[in-house]
Amino acid sequence: MALGEAIIERKAKAGSVGAVWPPIYDSHNNRVKGVCSYILDSQLHAFAMLNQIKNTKAKSNGHTRTTIRAFAAKGLVEDLKGKLGEHGLEIEARFDAGNALKGCEMVYLGGNSCERMPDPVVLRQELQGIDALQSIPPVNYRDAMERVEKNGYAISRLSGSEQKDADDLLYLYNEAYQKYTFEITEDSVKGMLNNGNIVIVGRYGNADIVSALIAEHCQLFINGGKIKVDLFELSDYATRKDHRGNGLITLMQMEAIKTIRRMEKGYEAIIYAEDRAAWTPVNRSSKKAGMKYCGTLPKHCVLESDRDFKEQGEYENLNVWVHTPGNGREQLWNQ
Repeated sequence: MALGEAIIERKAKAGSVGAVWPPIYDSHNNRVKGVCSYILDSQLHAFAMLNQIKNTKAKSNGHTRTTIRAFAAKGLVEDLKGKLGEHGLEIEARFDAGNALKGCEMVYLGGNSCERMPDPVVLRQELQGIDALQSIPPVNYRDAMERVEKNGYAISRLSGSEQKDADDLLYLYNEAYQKYTFEITEDSVKGMLNNGNIVIVGRYGNADIVSALIAEHCQLFINGGKIKVDLFELSDYATRKDHRGNGLITLMQMEAIKTIRRMEKGYEAIIYAEDRAAWTPVNRSSKKAGMKYCGTLPKHCVLESDRDFKEQGEYENLNVWVHTPGNGREQLWNQ
């Protein structure tokens, strides 16, 4: 296998995690995207990656955004900022990935065309909102569970696609989103339930599903298939409007993280989220669930829903959050 090709076991719905290489054009979100299939441990590898991005962009007329993720040796991208700028890219987010690949970080590289730049006033307000969340301490799992149960809810993991569950989720997502990064249909919802993802839901009175979270799983084999990395994106959050504010998303995030970390080699998994910057509650939940803010992706994808800030248009800014294992919080879940 050539260095620039990726072996990917797709357990997530197509096009969401974006783990393809060479990069591809995503027409729904009008962007070039991909996850580099080799570690950037030298400038030579970095230049090879940039050339592959350039080739895809040249064949993707009309795209207005490029978004690439890569595992890079710590410190390497600092020396490449000038070269990245020549290709219209900058570092949008980054986090330590040493639990998966020793000595590496995951970097988000991105760039937007002029017509897809975020409103600077709105972006500044969203970033100030993130700053205001930093003083919020993580919650104890038991306390989070007691809050949810006291309010009459229960969380559980779905293992299949019962028609009633699919119907509840279809209603839930159609209520929550006017536009989404993929088309919300009965088939796409059933696909989310039947492709190996971790699906966690909240029910009221053990009946209807009123809240949901999907931990999308993708196995990425890099460096010619010699190294395997498990990516889990906590995504597709939604809570029915009349059931919000009861701690469901926070608890479901913690439950998803606990489930993944307890898997074989779960310590080595990359667990992250890309939360809507325009909606404060989901970012607050990520902070309370013990995740760390790592950067913002401007006008990243098609998303329209309730907004705390005056975001305009069909594209939204997303905030990257990551869960780092070994931070001393996991023992709380065993109490």
